[in-house]
Amino acid sequence: MSAQSSRTPSRARTSAPRKPAAGGAKAAPKGGGGGRRGGGAAAAAAAERALWTQRAWAMLAGLCVLRLALNALGLIPVHFDEAQYWAYGREMAAGHYSKPPLVGWLILASTSALGDTAFALRFFAPLAHLAVGAGVFLVGRRLFDARTGFWAALLYSAAPGVSISAGLMTTDPVMMAGWVLALYALVRALEVQPGPKTAEPWGWWALMGVGVGLGMLAKYTAVALPLGLLGYVIFSRETPIAPSRRRGAALAAGAALLVLSPNLVWNARHGFVTVTHLGENAEVGRGGLVHPGELAEFLGAQFGVIGPVAFLAILAALVTLPFDPARRGDWRERALAWSAAPLLGAMCVQAILSQANANWAAPAYVGGSILAARWLLARPWGELAGKVQAAVGVVAVVAVFLLGGVYDLWGRDLPRFADPFKKMRNGGPFCEAALSAMEGEGAQVLLSNDRRRLSECLFEGGMGFRDVAVWDPDGVPSNHFEFRSRLAPGDDRVMLLAVESEEQGREIAEHFAWAVPVGSGRFDTHSDRSVNYVLWAVEGFQGY
Repeated sequence: MSAQSSRTPSRARTSAPRKPAAGGAKAAPKGGGGGRRGGGAAAAAAAERALWTQRAWAMLAGLCVLRLALNALGLIPVHFDEAQYWAYGREMAAGHYSKPPLVGWLILASTSALGDTAFALRFFAPLAHLAVGAGVFLVGRRLFDARTGFWAALLYSAAPGVSISAGLMTTDPVMMAGWVLALYALVRALEVQPGPKTAEPWGWWALMGVGVGLGMLAKYTAVALPLGLLGYVIFSRETPIAPSRRRGAALAAGAALLVLSPNLVWNARHGFVTVTHLGENAEVGRGGLVHPGELAEFLGAQFGVIGPVAFLAILAALVTLPFDPARRGDWRERALAWSAAPLLGAMCVQAILSQANANWAAPAYVGGSILAARWLLARPWGELAGKVQAAVGVVAVVAVFLLGGVYDLWGRDLPRFADPFKKMRNGGPFCEAALSAMEGEGAQVLLSNDRRRLSECLFEGGMGFRDVAVWDPDGVPSNHFEFRSRLAPGDDRVMLLAVESEEQGREIAEHFAWAVPVGSGRFDTHSDRSVNYVLWAVEGFQGY
């Protein structure tokens, strides 16, 4: 896969040899006016590059510090997924039922150093988004120029979804950090023209594989990057691929498999349960053949994930690319498009066939942000549009965190609909009641039929999967609790059963040799919403 040099236009102009003027005119002598003009242009280009670079690093560092400070305020309750990832880290396993292990390992590292607090749990989330923003800038600067890199990094970093994601420790930012590392390494590899005197850049190919492997150790969606780039190779307009390029791609694949190998071994030892889960998660054909409403909801959500300006610019850049000969002939734009469009398109298909979560297309916005910046800056109002994106992001974040703070202080007296974190306020009161009763009854195990509440109580109580049990009568695992902590017949430990209704409590308690109700009640989370809890002490499970 040969490619033209991707140096910035200013660098290309200053490094090219000066051609004689038409008609055989002599070149300007050294120290003459032409030399001064050339030197001045080079100095101006270097100064501009340095200015945009300084702006980019200042913007990214400032956002990271701000996000760490916001996380330290503790305005966002711990999500049950975050709590589950915390428990994953305590296992120190190379895999889990639905997720690879890297996020759990990072949480283990941060909480071991900083304590089991919400801030420590989320410590790496702002840092991962810092890495993604920095990678977007570096790729944009490398392919085009520092100005494009800055605006690409701003489009990504100012997105409302990115700012909210920086306050939650999820798999996406870590996976995307690996994604952008792989993309940058690929760009560096494609810059080199292998020849008799130029060796193939094996180190960059290997680093690309490491990036893909690390991304997949966080979330398997990272496989979409090499698959998209494979499409670029297959449909490339370039000259036939050099053998050394093929060996470089093979080296990248080998490095990715090596990094991912602990998780592959874990899956092989556990019947590839994660593959089964991913197939079930797709739910293709659920409730009918097509779901146009789901597609509309997914596309609408993207305006919040990456921001309205960036999303429209990405769509415009992708849709117009095939019809613009100059852009269509530029390998840089085509490579970026292949890194973004296949995943975004696949998620649209997934949405219309079943459903797709808003964040599933997020990796497409790594290369997509660079494409959007390139497209916007070709228009006189491009920088204004970038400023609008930043303004929308600021307003969205201020609104979300301001509402979060209001609900943190007075949420029980306010209606639920305006609370941005309404789904995350059930676990606190529920787990407080359950853990207190567990200690009072001397129970060894916390039992429930709701993995969300078990996840939250794991974190609140500092427990592991051995300290909990999940009620699972069908015996077919659909999550890590059912895979790892299913209540099994013959378990004679004393348990504290915690559920949300009297009926559920009685139904489950009947399956134990000894069962005594120890409490029930209701906690208000909002003026129009309450959390019920029913507690039983049970022992001697007799089977489902």
